[in-house]
Amino acid sequence: MSEIAVNSLRKWRNDRGLNLDEACALLAKRGYSISSAKLSRMERDQEIPLDEIPTVQKVTGIPAKELAPEIAKIFEVGAAQ
Repeated sequence: MSEIAVNSLRKWRNDRGLNLDEACALLAKRGYSISSAKLSRMERDQEIPLDEIPTVQKVTGIPAKELAPEIAKIFEVGAAQ
């Protein structure tokens, strides 16, 4: 995962003053069930699974291009058509 995406997820959580467990509870209320261990890995250094990017974008408000800059062009191409 790129440094931008890592920072975006952690920034989203920190801006709300949430620890990992609290963030996971909030995400679950918004329809995205995730463990604190997985969220921590996503924040640190592992990629967000491609099929989860739209859901993560929806529940956090973080644009897909920030969550996965390396595939942002796919989203841009699809939106331009």
